[in-house]
Amino acid sequence: MNLYKEDLPPTLAAVLELERQEGFEQGIEQGIEQGIEQGIEQTIKQIISGLIETGADDEWIAEVSKLPVAKIKEIREVLK
Repeated sequence: MNLYKEDLPPTLAAVLELERQEGFEQGIEQGIEQGIEQGIEQTIKQIISGLIETGADDEWIAEVSKLPVAKIKEIREVLK
């Protein structure tokens, strides 16, 4: 059975439309947040990779980046 907005009582149709819009807005917001997080993470990795490639000390990179030394060593291994 197919229901069309025109077949519903006006109040129910309005509620369903609001829920649809809210779901759409939430999807957009989540997509933007995920994109920003991924972009920031990628930028941080690129900066750390650049520091590693220039010969910076792991402990110094860890201190500056506020990451554990183990994470810096992990990134260094991936670059090899």
